[in-house]
Amino acid sequence: MTPPDFIVWVQLLAKAAGSVGLALLSVADSAGIPTGGGPDVLLVLQASVTDSMTSVAILTLIAAVGSTIGCLFLYGVGRRSGRVTLRRFSEQRIESIRRRLSLHGPWVILLAVMAPPPYPTKLFILCAGVFGMRPVPLVLSTFIGRTMRYGMGGYLGMQFGAEGLELARQHGPWMGVGLLVLMGVVGAIAYRRRQPSLDSDEAVETNIEL
Repeated sequence: MTPPDFIVWVQLLAKAAGSVGLALLSVADSAGIPTGGGPDVLLVLQASVTDSMTSVAILTLIAAVGSTIGCLFLYGVGRRSGRVTLRRFSEQRIESIRRRLSLHGPWVILLAVMAPPPYPTKLFILCAGVFGMRPVPLVLSTFIGRTMRYGMGGYLGMQFGAEGLELARQHGPWMGVGLLVLMGVVGAIAYRRRQPSLDSDEAVETNIEL
């Protein structure tokens, strides 16, 4: 069985298995088994036959949890095996990822898991394990990023049917980036509004000490 035939076979098998197939396919895809973007395809197709946002939300969570479990497995492989798992990649590329992870680890993982195939998400997850990123931030970033990615795919599938798959591939990453920018702006505004009260609290504490 050639690799393309294997990918099609995996996707068909997962489709026949329903939500359980979606969960298993999501785990396998993120753990390093090639599925040709199977979870995205399957989620859009399953969402296209429902008009219930609740059903789409459930499918999204199933795929996100499965993908997070798969990424955690891949992270564990990198953590246990070390740099030997990265030997087929160039040193320059690995060093670039290492620097980004050391500076903005959770954000780097969040953006990596939101990006559609063929973005090298698995390489980032492996590097997170090899270079000792803490597991809790990795899990949170992976789950949030996958929920956003699969949520957009599920919504487009429900609204546009099978055509939603192409729309998700074309516009999903930009929608995700836009949402992240919006979240950053809201966070910055909230921080600036909170800062004066923190300064006043510090001033009061200083006066009390004097």
